[in-house]
Amino acid sequence: MSRNITVKPRNRRRDRRRYLDLQAQIDGQDVSLTDISLTGFGAAIDPTQATVPDLPLGHRGRLEIWLSDGQRLLMDVEIMRELTRDGLFGGRFVDLSDRHFRLIEGLLLGREHRV
Repeated sequence: MSRNITVKPRNRRRDRRRYLDLQAQIDGQDVSLTDISLTGFGAAIDPTQATVPDLPLGHRGRLEIWLSDGQRLLMDVEIMRELTRDGLFGGRFVDLSDRHFRLIEGLLLGREHRV
């Protein structure tokens, strides 16, 4: 009996992601979060800015997010995908507290106002 086996490329992003447009800052530099998951985020800067933030691979910094209900998230992050010419980059959360985990989970489910 012959079988047809298809091998699919492995998806690096196993966690559920929510695409959004949320204003934030990393180390005082303005960024826009483009997606978020329980383990990390995708972000963008305006590539036409006069000063481009220095966000090399492995850089550790502070991500500050303001939620729609006025809550502020301040989290440690590590850059895992370098800044590209079109202004996109990505990172992971480092040492999330229970509160931050619940808030991110609320963002993913569209229920951040209930946390």
